[in-house]
Amino acid sequence: MTAESFWTQVGIYNQATLPVQIILILTAVFLTWRVITRPGEKTDLWMKAFFAVGFAWNAVVFFLIYVKNPISTYFGAPLFLILAVLFVLDIFKKRTGFRFPDAQWNRVIFILGVLVVLFYPLFGLPLGHTYPQMITPVMPCPFTVLAIVFMAASIPKIDRKILIFLLPWALAGLPKCLGALDCYEDCILFAAGVYGLIFLIKEWKAISKVQQAT
Repeated sequence: MTAESFWTQVGIYNQATLPVQIILILTAVFLTWRVITRPGEKTDLWMKAFFAVGFAWNAVVFFLIYVKNPISTYFGAPLFLILAVLFVLDIFKKRTGFRFPDAQWNRVIFILGVLVVLFYPLFGLPLGHTYPQMITPVMPCPFTVLAIVFMAASIPKIDRKILIFLLPWALAGLPKCLGALDCYEDCILFAAGVYGLIFLIKEWKAISKVQQAT
């Protein structure tokens, strides 16, 4: 897929779906506030439903309708549908409990991660990516970053499978750092993938212990 074709399709997608994207962004802001100020079962339910809807939306609408290419069809869409299903299943399994981290340094990373996602479009401006041909906060790449930030912050009480399935798309962002599709802003995606992988390896035993108890 050429960079020109990619950005043309992104522009068409943004113009066609902007109202839905705004609703998803506002929902993300509200739920972030809930996780920080009022964590608990109700917040967990809403967060998992939000991520399930967001990943399903990106799988069907972004990958299969507007930004169609072999990677989207045969890798992105199936992977995001799996993630949507995993979040739905976790509503019932209750393995993930979203929370604001205890450690100060981890809180800073969490807040910075959320802000980076919300201001994702700004990173493309110096590269000449202006609306409608820009990456918005709830597109597949920043949405994956958001999910990784929340899952990493909630370790060890997470469904490990969700974080594992988030990493392939994130780590596959490496070619973007090398110039693929002229989308250098997705270096953020690759960095989030490395961050999530380090946390997963570091806390593997702690996560296993919590999962065995639930």
